[in-house]
Amino acid sequence: MTVGDIKKKASEFFTEYLNHTIDICCVNADKKDVDDDFFPLDISKNFSRLSDTFKEHSQETLEVFLHSKNKTGVGYSLDVEYVNTRSNGRKSIIKSVYFENENDYLDFINVKSRVENLKFALAILSMDKVLPPTELRGWAKKHVKDLTAVYEDGAVFWHNIGQCALWVNKNTKGPLQYIPAEFVASNKKLIQSLFKNGEAEIQIVSAQKKLEPQNKSPAKKILEEAEHVVEKNEVESVATENMARESKPFFIRFRSLSADNPLKLGRLVPKEVSLQLDDFVHLNQTNFLKEITTVLIVNDESVFQNFPKSEHVLCIYGPDYAVNALKLCEWFSRYQLIYFGDISEHCFDVLSAFRNTWMKTETICMDGNTWEKFVGSTVPGSHLKNNVVPKNLNESEKNTFLSLRLTSDRNKLPQEKIPMDYALQFLDAIKICGQEEKLTAEENVES
Repeated sequence: MTVGDIKKKASEFFTEYLNHTIDICCVNADKKDVDDDFFPLDISKNFSRLSDTFKEHSQETLEVFLHSKNKTGVGYSLDVEYVNTRSNGRKSIIKSVYFENENDYLDFINVKSRVENLKFALAILSMDKVLPPTELRGWAKKHVKDLTAVYEDGAVFWHNIGQCALWVNKNTKGPLQYIPAEFVASNKKLIQSLFKNGEAEIQIVSAQKKLEPQNKSPAKKILEEAEHVVEKNEVESVATENMARESKPFFIRFRSLSADNPLKLGRLVPKEVSLQLDDFVHLNQTNFLKEITTVLIVNDESVFQNFPKSEHVLCIYGPDYAVNALKLCEWFSRYQLIYFGDISEHCFDVLSAFRNTWMKTETICMDGNTWEKFVGSTVPGSHLKNNVVPKNLNESEKNTFLSLRLTSDRNKLPQEKIPMDYALQFLDAIKICGQEEKLTAEENVES
């Protein structure tokens, strides 16, 4: 057994590992029947016996040991046993070769970037709800090569793929905003693979004319306005036209509400900062979060820009379901999370979707008392389709939601109608409760 043999055997488990990873990434909020129990991974069962010759055995064992995690701190680990033999005296026997965790395994077979691509792509497709979790899981296992490939600005690439598929699945009329024609043409097969009905064809026509009825796909009648897609042999002729409609990267806007700890860029102290999602998920590696204990997510732009000062608070603009992009921010687990939206069926549904990832999220000004206090500022709002009741609401929020359901008109209180000083008092009260709970928990741990 050599280091090369170990790498070869470890690589044989990669397909099984990818399928397991897809199961974990695509599982729904109920975590049905999926346990992340792939590691530790023992690969020694597939090895042939070591050489019985003492000299050869010592040489092999030394090489394998010198490159193991036991010696280097990374890679495969060895379970070694020392035995006494009649002919060769005391010698070491490798009982098992295994990988303790995912990082050790991926680093050793040099596929970490491919797996990161897969996880990120599935996170985007899940966030955009392109397919239900079970269907997405099956699709992903058939398209591992696509999911692990490297794409320039991967977040935008997979967001565009998902939006194209959703547009076709919903039989949406009108232009597919911000998706370049050449993008659709060059990724036609990948987009088609996400169709729920298995439609076999996307009509690709000139950008200068509309589809004639006889040219429309009979099942979907898609692309009534053909400015989005062009025949592959016509891509170059419309490249200039499409440059103005190139995909826009997804940005997260945020600001510090702390007077004592504002955001700083050198000597510059900006009122707010905007980062691409790919960068924002690593915000915890910067000094921006110094002294921050609470993250406040605000649904309305004007409220986001004008929310009063509050110490130790980072305020994020999270409009509608776009807030779900923040599910990628693993560092949220270390902060108090608060969501501030309208008192409306729509915003309660947004809150519920966000809690699929961050169940600990609290709310401000989304309760019955606030509704009654400012009922004179209510406006007509929409009801969720099919009488759906969001599942991730606490008892108070659910009662408020059901009250809205029974209101025929003026069933929405926009958050911009709530005075800022009232919202600030609400925020400060929740911050205090959060600190008290944290201190109690720490005291219980110490005791």
